[in-house]
Amino acid sequence: MRRDIVFALVKKEGLQIIRDFSSILIAFILPVILLFLFGFGINFDTNTVKIGVVLEDKTSRTVELLDTMRYSRFLDVKIFDSRNAAAKKMLEGKIRGFAVIPNDFSKNLLRNNAGMLSGLKPAEIQVITDGSEPNTAKFVSAYILGAIQTYGLMQNGADSDNMHGIKLIQRFWYNPSLKSTYFILPGSLAIIMTMIGTVLTALVIAREWERGTMEALLTTKVSRGEFLLAKYIAYFLLAMASIIFCFIMIVFVFRVPFYGSFFAFMVVSAFFMLGALGFGFFISTISKDQFIASQIAGVAGFMPAMMLSGLIYEINSMPLFLRILTLFIPARYYVSSISSLFLSGTIMKTIVWNSVILASFAILMFFIVYKLTPARYEV
Repeated sequence: MRRDIVFALVKKEGLQIIRDFSSILIAFILPVILLFLFGFGINFDTNTVKIGVVLEDKTSRTVELLDTMRYSRFLDVKIFDSRNAAAKKMLEGKIRGFAVIPNDFSKNLLRNNAGMLSGLKPAEIQVITDGSEPNTAKFVSAYILGAIQTYGLMQNGADSDNMHGIKLIQRFWYNPSLKSTYFILPGSLAIIMTMIGTVLTALVIAREWERGTMEALLTTKVSRGEFLLAKYIAYFLLAMASIIFCFIMIVFVFRVPFYGSFFAFMVVSAFFMLGALGFGFFISTISKDQFIASQIAGVAGFMPAMMLSGLIYEINSMPLFLRILTLFIPARYYVSSISSLFLSGTIMKTIVWNSVILASFAILMFFIVYKLTPARYEV
């Protein structure tokens, strides 16, 4: 083996790596981003959940129980006057569940603790949670149960496993069986469509530059608007066909229920896809290299959509700066809309608000891409 030749080849490869930005991106920038997300953004624990309490029985005992929930570091409690008001807030996603303390709670609890008669009706507390996010629903029930056990321990100083005549009745709305696929599969459309929209179009204009066809197009009378519009239309139709195909698979093959409006589903999907296409065009416009464009699309498109959309990891469990960052991730709003449409129905307030944000992002990306696309080829 000739060491001088090997040394020369190693030197050549080293210089090529230094000059190749994509190698630096993969070797150093990508690991930093992934470590940052895994270290700070991923947390399977739900530290604090927002719940409601419907206090129908307003006595000193129920106030003490309410205070036990309020002072729990796991619960953020809001008081409601009626079940309908609490249910409305849960439907809007403002709270994750609510507990109902009925008007006979104190009376039944007093009788059971006194041991007056056998076979007495227990002091019931109904806990209704949003089953569209199974993991969070389990946390809500567990945290409320823990608060009740703490209350019993404070009152009687007994074993915390003893509920002291209190019976917890659990109900899971929207997804009674707590099947995670009912939430994961619809929400996965955000990741799938981000990959299709961003990665697919990230290669389009970059390929035009690599092959030299971009220069040829710019010497013709085709305007920037016409050029971009043609690209948008072609890939938008392809992407929407893919969305419909995925919808059919989710509903008819995986048997996930769909309670919302198909028209609303298509509208919010169209806005999301236009934004994803625009982001892909933006990447290919600034990189002008297919390999680099595909790498950037994977890091800047796929990874945030998967980790910061609320599909896999609870946003409320993230640090404040990451929660703020999720506000700029379109997939977050798409996941919220799709999950509501599949499991809760058409909640117009949620759909309209998310559609406005997604449409604004799509318009912004089109404007940026339009400005970055040259109007004339300069020799």
